[in-house]
Amino acid sequence: MKRFLAHSHFPRRSLLVAASLLFLLSVITAWFFQSKPSITIQQKALQEYVTNQQQDVVKTLADTALMRKLVLHAESKDEFDEINDKKYGLFVFAETISENQDLVFWNKQDIIPPTANFSDPDGVSFRQLVNGYYIIHKTKLVLPGMSSNKVVYALIPVLNKYYLETQTSPTRFAHNADAIKRIKIADRTTEFPIVSVNGQTLFHLEPVAYYNDSLSDPVTLTIRVLALCLILIYLHLVIDRIKHKRGAVVAVVSLTTILIALRILLFLLPGIFSLRRLSLFDPQVYASDFVNRSLGDLLVNAIFLCWVILYSWNSLGPIKKMPSFLKGSRIIVAGIGAVFLLIFTTFQLANIIYDLVANSKISFDVTNFFGLSIYTAFGFLILALLLLTYYYFSRLLFRFILLAFPNLLHLYFAVAVVGLVFLTIRTGDLIVLFHLPVLAWLVFYTLLLSQEQLIINRLRITIAGMLFWVFIFSLTLAILIMQANQDKEWRERKAIAEKYEQLTEPTKEKTLSVALSFLTSDFLKANFSRFYREPENSLLRDSFININSLGYANSYNTNFFVFDQSGRPINNTESRTFEELNNILEVQSKPISGSARLNYYETSFDQFIYITKREVYDTTNLIGTLFIVSAPKHFQTSNDLYPNIFKRDDPNNIENSPYYSYGIYRNNKLVQNSSSYPFSTVLTTTDVPKDEFTRREKEGFSELWYKASNNKLVVIAKKKDSFIESVTLFSYLFCAFLFMVGIIRTVSFIGRIARDWRSANLLGGVSIRTQIHGTIIFISFLSFIVIGAATISFFVVRYHRNNLDRLSRTASGAVKEMERRVNEAGLLSNNVINFSDSTSAFVLRNVIREISDVHGLIVNVYDLTGNLRVTSAQEIYQKGLLSFKMHPNAYFNMHTLQKVQRVQDENINQYEYQSIYIAMRNSNGDTYAYMNVPSLTSQIELNQEISNFIVTIINLNAFIFLIAGVIALFITNRITRSFSVIGDKMKAIQLGRTNEEIVWTRKDEIGELVQQYNKMVHQLEASANALAKSEREGAWREMARQVAHEIKNPLTPMKLSIQYLQRAIQTDQPNVQQLTSNVATTLIEQIDHLSKIAADFSQFA
Repeated sequence: MKRFLAHSHFPRRSLLVAASLLFLLSVITAWFFQSKPSITIQQKALQEYVTNQQQDVVKTLADTALMRKLVLHAESKDEFDEINDKKYGLFVFAETISENQDLVFWNKQDIIPPTANFSDPDGVSFRQLVNGYYIIHKTKLVLPGMSSNKVVYALIPVLNKYYLETQTSPTRFAHNADAIKRIKIADRTTEFPIVSVNGQTLFHLEPVAYYNDSLSDPVTLTIRVLALCLILIYLHLVIDRIKHKRGAVVAVVSLTTILIALRILLFLLPGIFSLRRLSLFDPQVYASDFVNRSLGDLLVNAIFLCWVILYSWNSLGPIKKMPSFLKGSRIIVAGIGAVFLLIFTTFQLANIIYDLVANSKISFDVTNFFGLSIYTAFGFLILALLLLTYYYFSRLLFRFILLAFPNLLHLYFAVAVVGLVFLTIRTGDLIVLFHLPVLAWLVFYTLLLSQEQLIINRLRITIAGMLFWVFIFSLTLAILIMQANQDKEWRERKAIAEKYEQLTEPTKEKTLSVALSFLTSDFLKANFSRFYREPENSLLRDSFININSLGYANSYNTNFFVFDQSGRPINNTESRTFEELNNILEVQSKPISGSARLNYYETSFDQFIYITKREVYDTTNLIGTLFIVSAPKHFQTSNDLYPNIFKRDDPNNIENSPYYSYGIYRNNKLVQNSSSYPFSTVLTTTDVPKDEFTRREKEGFSELWYKASNNKLVVIAKKKDSFIESVTLFSYLFCAFLFMVGIIRTVSFIGRIARDWRSANLLGGVSIRTQIHGTIIFISFLSFIVIGAATISFFVVRYHRNNLDRLSRTASGAVKEMERRVNEAGLLSNNVINFSDSTSAFVLRNVIREISDVHGLIVNVYDLTGNLRVTSAQEIYQKGLLSFKMHPNAYFNMHTLQKVQRVQDENINQYEYQSIYIAMRNSNGDTYAYMNVPSLTSQIELNQEISNFIVTIINLNAFIFLIAGVIALFITNRITRSFSVIGDKMKAIQLGRTNEEIVWTRKDEIGELVQQYNKMVHQLEASANALAKSEREGAWREMARQVAHEIKNPLTPMKLSIQYLQRAIQTDQPNVQQLTSNVATTLIEQIDHLSKIAADFSQFA
């Protein structure tokens, strides 16, 4: 025993040692990922990629037969696919008489080659092109049977860097997307060169600057979080030891003290475990107060609080014995204090829930699945964790409350009165109106929790009790979240109305326009050189705001972005590029009516900024550009800019919103509106609201009426989805509760393993009831995954097919319209359109613009050599997102394989879409051009459809889980009730009495068990009878032995006496007479004894 105790500390100490080792390892990894060895690994990986691609280029160019086929467009499909699948771009140019070089083959559309130069020598170089950095192999190509000169440019992508960096077009290395976090291309010589296969140095690498507030080292972060988990497990084991030695109360106090100290340590020294590097701890996502400074802080606080409460419940909750000092009136004081604490905790919990939903950037709009984020998932888990903690905490409080209030009516009255008193003390109408329903819920909750005889309130949590409380809490949270969502949405709708009121009111931006008029070309030209020098740069920018009234009445936040003639930034405080700002100004912003040089850009539905550009010239040359971005402080606190590639896909434009519609009235007449809602064209006097903001419900829509002035109204309408939202919220929360319960059970099992791994058994303590419940719920969950995945896959396939049919019909109609216009304008000459002719270009542009505006699609026209001639989206090709050449796969199918139509999946960087190509033909069936119509919104529409479907299937499966739990409850109760009957009968079995059989009418497995039980009862009765008979026979045998012995005892002296007398007679003894008398006496005595034995035996019989 002593030896066991000596080694009982080993698991705890090993956890602490392991945590220390992990922390030391994290120090090493942090040094490694910020030092030379990490850069060397990245250099090696990039060098291996470059070498492999160069070797493949050399091998491909050495195959002259294949190169000849590519030039003549005679390659097979397999040969084309092999070249098309290369990671590098292969471009073959043919020399012509004119200066324009003819690109006869290409295999990439997203790689744009440099201008071919036949006079430069062959070789390998490293260059920055329009959309990134490339290793360029230039090789003159000599092919048999061809006299014209050919040159091949093989472009190996190294770093993709687009003029406009967005989520779908990020800057990244071609060999590894994550390498951009570690390395960058250096503009100087470093110790990390990248060389070609012949040893030529191409470029150098250098490490990216490491920032402590960024997550640049996930390995170190993971190791430190794991070390923190081991420390927490160690603390739990230490607390368990304290509990066994000093009692549960001391253990709970010790645990609370340690966790508070640890929480303060994490507040004061956040860099120890590097938690602040996680975006979960970003206060911009959520921040409430000093304690809950971020969503991650709220999660940690919730985990620690749940830990303390669950440990307190497991240690103190089931114990009915109250502390000895709580006697008499003290228990009443403790009960009243517990009521106050219960009410305060309930109100605080409601405030946290409301604040998390209404005052954060976390989306809880569950009807838009793809609008949710990882923060939403953590939000649901935190809410479930808080409610589980609240449940166990309230049960602990009810130990005191129920003893203080034996009359439950007095308890309900006390909770209501104390709650009302508490609300009376609080100030603020909105707080009181919010807390009144919460107080009503608390009275109902008290009514449920005070019924100790119910199965839902047993000390040992049952499946029925768990499902009931999960249902109650899910329903409660769904109502609270819906209320917070409605308040949040109403604030956003107010901001949208005010935004459109300002955008349609010329006097609102007049002050800003007047201020901007001071920035004349002469003034900027005279002061532009000061932007290059500090501190003159800062003083000049401040003077623009202060002197020129750009910050008039503190109404605007203004930023200046200055660039030189090449578009390079000049001492700007924010990292915005010229291309980003120019894209926003030229593509996504809208002009202000009445102001030729001022535009506005919607950063979200309810926010916007003003943007303008000033180009500074000397006599004739551009010397720089100034962008001015001003944000009205009433709408936002920062100038958030979200550049987008395609204007028609702008998610911040309310015209693209599937939720909101707006209408603007002047003098009761509709002057401007979106097209997705039937606004009234004329308002009557009764329609005009009296208040500034008014809510109205109309035909399934909720309308916000904003009375901006006596003659101007702004109406924002939103479709009501309250039922779907409530059901979906309940489903999400129900699943979150089940998941959290599973997490707690898993953590509890891990704790048992850490405490004593030998005795831990995963299924040893699980009852049949729980196993049946778990099996049914697991099958339901598995069916949800399988059916959901299969259905979504089918849904995606069907959507693509339907989208393809729609796209084909649209493109076919566009081609027919184009062919008709070409014929009417007589643009064909020898089956060729002269795209250089101004008349042809004008006609084609008009047709393309009309088709694009009507159908909302991008339309491109290519000539027979694959060159883009006319497009409705010039920005995509001018800025290097795609080349001006036709997609090589489409060109191969349309030109080489002579197909009339080609549909394929394409992508611009990471933006995937479907695209259709159709041949434009004359009356003889000869092809003279190719029309391309990409469906750039197909992925967005698909995501919306999948979002709606996922919402539906989650709702269905949540109710399936609930119904499965109820069905499992009835099934398990029926099965276990049968086992209980059998168990009770078996306990009543006794020998020596008649045992009853079990009457079972159902023919099932339990019936077979009952049949065997009844058979055993009969066998037991027969065995008892046989045993009794055997015992009786044994008793008789023993009696016979005793009787024989008793008879034999008197016969022996009788025989000896007669033999002695006989010998005396034979020898003529003198005392024969005396002996005869003695023998007679002896015989009489023994005969009397035998008579007595016979009488006794007769009486026994």
